[in-house]
Amino acid sequence: MASVVPLVGLTALGEKEKKQNKKEVCYCHLVQLLRATSHLLNQTYIVHWNLIGSKFYSTHLLTEDIYKEMQNGLDTVAEHIRSLNISTPFCVMDLNEAKELDPLPHDCFAQDKMISVLASNYNKLAESFSLLSEESESIGDQLTMDLAAERGRAHKKQQWLLKSNLN
Repeated sequence: MASVVPLVGLTALGEKEKKQNKKEVCYCHLVQLLRATSHLLNQTYIVHWNLIGSKFYSTHLLTEDIYKEMQNGLDTVAEHIRSLNISTPFCVMDLNEAKELDPLPHDCFAQDKMISVLASNYNKLAESFSLLSEESESIGDQLTMDLAAERGRAHKKQQWLLKSNLN
């Protein structure tokens, strides 16, 4: 039976409990990154569909490349979570919860602002995957560490590509 990993603190515990709790914290972080990746994928669609102005065509093509890569990355993260016998979110609202990411502006003519927020969110996701890599290394989970490094690199590149479209 799959389990949903709860977040718990690391205070006043023995070494075995601390290691188990580090594992739970790490895997909760992994599930939260699935949520953030899904949310950012949806933000990428929004920019892809709604940006208006002189940067439309180049940004439209770039965001299409990015969301295609993100779809595969999202699936890889979800499959890795399931391989750990951990449940992924069961509803769309839960899947798209990502409080750590900034909302996009509602002005589709604010090209640079939309691109800048999207790029910043890709950078935040890259940094969070980097932290997951450190957490998974501390619990000896090489596969999660490798996945985190791979996704962090992909998001850092996406952030760089988006920023290259700013004035």
